[in-house]
Amino acid sequence: MAHLFDTIHPNFFNVLASPNKETYIDCIFIIYRAIDSIEDAFQGDREYIIQQLIDYFEDKETDFLDAEEEEATRTSRQKAVHVINVLKKSGWLGEEELGDYKTSLNLFDYSIHVIDTLEKITRGDTSEYTGEIFAVYSLLNAFNLEEGIGILEQAHRKTDDVIRKLKSLKANIYRYYFDITKKQSKQDLQRLLEKLLVEYKTNFFDAAYYNLKTKDSLPRYKRGILSAIASIRDNEATMDHLAQQALTLKRFDDYNDAFNFVEEMLRYISDSFAALEFLILAIDRKNEQYISAAASKILFLTNHSDDIEGIFNRLFKIVLDKPDEAFDAFFNLVQIRNIDTQSLYNQRRMRMDTVPEAIVFDDDLISDDYRRNKVQALLKNNIYGKKEIDQYVKTLLNGQDVIEAKDVEIVTQEDYIRLILVFLYSKSIGMHYDIDLLNKEVRNNFVSFRNFRIKRKGVRA
Repeated sequence: MAHLFDTIHPNFFNVLASPNKETYIDCIFIIYRAIDSIEDAFQGDREYIIQQLIDYFEDKETDFLDAEEEEATRTSRQKAVHVINVLKKSGWLGEEELGDYKTSLNLFDYSIHVIDTLEKITRGDTSEYTGEIFAVYSLLNAFNLEEGIGILEQAHRKTDDVIRKLKSLKANIYRYYFDITKKQSKQDLQRLLEKLLVEYKTNFFDAAYYNLKTKDSLPRYKRGILSAIASIRDNEATMDHLAQQALTLKRFDDYNDAFNFVEEMLRYISDSFAALEFLILAIDRKNEQYISAAASKILFLTNHSDDIEGIFNRLFKIVLDKPDEAFDAFFNLVQIRNIDTQSLYNQRRMRMDTVPEAIVFDDDLISDDYRRNKVQALLKNNIYGKKEIDQYVKTLLNGQDVIEAKDVEIVTQEDYIRLILVFLYSKSIGMHYDIDLLNKEVRNNFVSFRNFRIKRKGVRA
């Protein structure tokens, strides 16, 4: 197997680790877009590209920390030439003489793949699954021997796309989960809510995944796909014809290799769709795990009560806000060691049966206000569960089909927390309502947020 750096330049990734990496990646995108057309086919006139880079440097102050001492990078043109030289030395670009004093700059095939991927990451593109499963179903149900190998290859490719995109989605959920639970960085409540209510909803609860769970659902097409695969694999004449096709089209030297090629494609499609529901279930579980972690952190960050959790919450905030403070003055911490193996030994005593005594309790010692506060404290943890939030939404709707969040009465902090959890739990399994995010900033009493519509499940607003 060939090594990666047998194909790409050994210094290919140096520009992404350079002190000027942000400038280099901006210039790479400028070059990529400048020559990304049918006519240019990733080959552009050198002077045209330099002019595009000059326009970029005219608006940006940049000092190249990795430039060689004798290399001038003062003017915008010198900076543009420096970038092109660095990209040429690193294997991102190639230069070709066209004659008539013209020179073109060409992107290599591997450069195009990497730049395309980097652009998608920069834009935050989400994966699309809509129609992928239906496409596999249609291909296999329209199967004919004349184009058998081509149909199977397309079905195999689309199956692989679905699996990879769903695996990436699961990994994407873990990235948010890691950020909220494991990442050692200070996150305030506002940033947490932005990640949860905007970024996470956009990247996870996208329309494509919603379609995968509804219109383009697996159970709707799974039986037909597995049945079509079984009918092809169990027909000896069909398998023989496909193997003969593979011998010719794929240039196999041996009939058994061609037969195994066809059989492996069929097995991969069959096994993938047989296991796909478990992957979707794992995604749902990971989503529930993230939502539970986010809800716990929101409740923790909003807890300013006098219970143990509230006290620790305030204590942690003090420590985080004053990292240079010498807190050892407030605590008497000493190192304790065992002197010998007998130092913790307690002499055994004869067991004696205890005689319980009646407890005399004076009701007058506890006031009604104290009782009421204790009952509220005990009930507080039971108002934020999924079942309670679902019942709370039923109360909010009060027989209506739709209500907007801006119209929900927010008087106390509990009302504010419950509105957050209404949004948070909306996509959880077993809930009887759904939400639609609206493109309008609203203010409700003491909080500002992006408005959303709360609707009964199955209602089109």
